Parts: sequence; structure tokens; C-alpha cells
Amino acid sequence: MNVFIAGATGVLGKRLVDEFTEAGHDVVGLTRDDLGDRIVSNNGGRPHRGDLFDEESLVEGAADADVVIHAATAIPTETKTSAEDWKQNDRIRREGTQALTSAAAEVGAEQYIQQSVVWVARQPDGSPFNEQSSLHPDRTTQSAVDAEEIAKQASESAPFDTTVLRCGWFYSSDCEQTKTIAENVASGDMPVIGGGLLGKDDASISPIHVDDAASAFLAAVEAEANGVWHVVDDQPVTMAEFLSEFATRLNASEPSRIPGWLARFFIGKDTVRFFTNPMSTSNDKFREATGWEPQYRTYQEGLRAVVQNL
Repeated sequence: MNVFIAGATGVLGKRLVDEFTEAGHDVVGLTRDDLGDRIVSNNGGRPHRGDLFDEESLVEGAADADVVIHAATAIPTETKTSAEDWKQNDRIRREGTQALTSAAAEVGAEQYIQQSVVWVARQPDGSPFNEQSSLHPDRTTQSAVDAEEIAKQASESAPFDTTVLRCGWFYSSDCEQTKTIAENVASGDMPVIGGGLLGKDDASISPIHVDDAASAFLAAVEAEANGVWHVVDDQPVTMAEFLSEFATRLNASEPSRIPGWLARFFIGKDTVRFFTNPMSTSNDKFREATGWEPQYRTYQEGLRAVVQNL
């Protein structure tokens, strides 16, 4: 099977190149420079120089592709983000999806896969949710919802079926956010934000190790799993539990706590909202349809691997 991957040099993308080539598929990865070429080549793929916003270059790279994957992102790395910081990621989600779906249609691809995030479906009351739940995006995820819709609408007149993989919170030893959290946990500068105060419960999140996210994309392709799917591990976890486990494995002190209103001054409302609003979902539907199972079933297993590779 011929596979074209946009975002092939990122934390997820380089794993996708490796996963698909190891499974015997022919992979072309979109690149922008020499470093990107090396990343794709080192993971078994063939690099194609192009631009996510240039449909002509995408058509050239995706020629003969059976599957086209949009795994490109530009998530801000700043601790305290503004609307300006999210502009490039929003453009990648909206304009990039428009260009890539148009290219996929032109080359006659059979399947188009859109990476998304599960927290587009967070429920206002904090209850668990699934693939059928209503969407409640915020300013950082509205573009993800828009990208899903662009991809779905494109498949109505194109030869391909659209698959939307909403992934949980990514973590891995080479993920910038994970490395930053590890450094702060080790130094005692990573408190638990809100929760656990005045009798309130901590918010649960649904994580996924990036290795497992990559294997889920392969499973979706090989099972021809079209539609919307949630890709998370087997156990939601509160940030208090996650940080406590991280601290234990790093031989660091137990994280302290800081009220949400105070944390906003230091890390901004976007980050506070992310870590304090419940995001509890499951992989049940996806596992049943594809037979996929995560290598790191829980955050404990995943963090053990992260610390070993930091």
C-alpha cells in the first residue's frame, strides 16, 4: 500500500513513517529541509520536499497514494499562550486540511486520515464522553473541529473515505511538553493546578503514549476503519496522579498544589483550562473495530518507558 504522510518529521509523524514501513507499506513523507529528509529516510520512508499549503506540491508527493494522512501540527511550546501563538496551528488544521484533501481527491486516494484531539468533545458538566457526544470546542480546539468537518465534507465528492482519529493527550520522552514537565517535576516547579481543594475532585484526562498513537493509525488503515474514533489508553488519570507518578519515577518530591486563579497569572488560561477540565473518554469502540491494543495500557507503564529514555 502506498501511504503519503504530511507531518512526517514530527513526534507522531516520524513514528508513522516507521510503523507503516515496518508493516511493509511504501511511505512518502512531506519534508521542508535537509533535516526533514534525513528523519524520513532514517525511518524507512522516501522524503518529498513540499509545502502543506501548496496543493500542487502535495499532488506531486502523493501521486499513486492509496492513503493520505494529515499528522502535521504546530502546537505552541510556550507555557503561557495567546491567540497569536495558535495561529499557525489553526492554519495547518484549516488550510492544510483543505489543501491535503484536495490533493488526496486528485490522486485518487482511497482513505484520508485526519488527526484530531478528543477534547473537542469535552462535556460542560465534566461527564465521560465518546465518539457520538456533542462537541464543545474552545479557542484552541475550534480549528480541530473545523478540520474534521472539512475532511468529512471532502469525502462526499471525493473517491476516499475519511477517518478521524481523535487522540488523547500525547506524552513521550521526545515530546517537548513531556520533557518540560519532567524538568519542572524534578526541580519541584510543577504543582497540581486546582482540584483537590474544598472537597472538589481532580479532573481526569485521557492520555496516550505517542508510540501507541502511531500504531493506532496503522491499525485504522489495515482495518479500513472509517468514521470518527477515540485513541486513548485504557485508564483515564487525574493530573495529580500523573504528576505524582512522574515524581516518584524521577525520585523527586511530591508535587504541591496551586489554585487555578493563581496559576492563570503564570501559565495562562488556556493551560489552566486544559489541565483542570475533565477529559475522560475510552478506546472501546476503536479496539472493537480494529483489534488494536496499546503497548502502554496505563500511564504508569508509559511513564516507566518515558523515564528510561529521558
